[in-house]
Amino acid sequence: MVEKERLDALISDLSFQLINKIKELGNEKKKALNLIDKALGVLSKDGVYAYYVYIISQKDNKYNEIFLDTFRKIFDLTKNQITYNDDRRQEYFKDISNDIHKLLFLKQLLEKTLIYARYHAKALDGE
Repeated sequence: MVEKERLDALISDLSFQLINKIKELGNEKKKALNLIDKALGVLSKDGVYAYYVYIISQKDNKYNEIFLDTFRKIFDLTKNQITYNDDRRQEYFKDISNDIHKLLFLKQLLEKTLIYARYHAKALDGE
């Protein structure tokens, strides 16, 4: 298992990567920043699979890259039977629900990453 200090460093790094990808969107930056709050709300209230469905339901596939592929390292930490990749995303998210400990661990990591991203986004407003 990854040490807590390294885990927190990974989460902060991924949240910063998420914000950097959002900054590159130009005119759509505001929508993507709002999507952080919405995705966090869905994740907190309805769970990991709902988060996945919410993100893929966005009309533009670039949000998949931002809100799913950026977190690939987090998904790899769960050591799930099904490896997260573009072809097996849905299978990964269905399978992770078979182990409540892995599911809650993943939820906690995603929530913390999105919260950190929210703080990075607020720092952007000050620039």
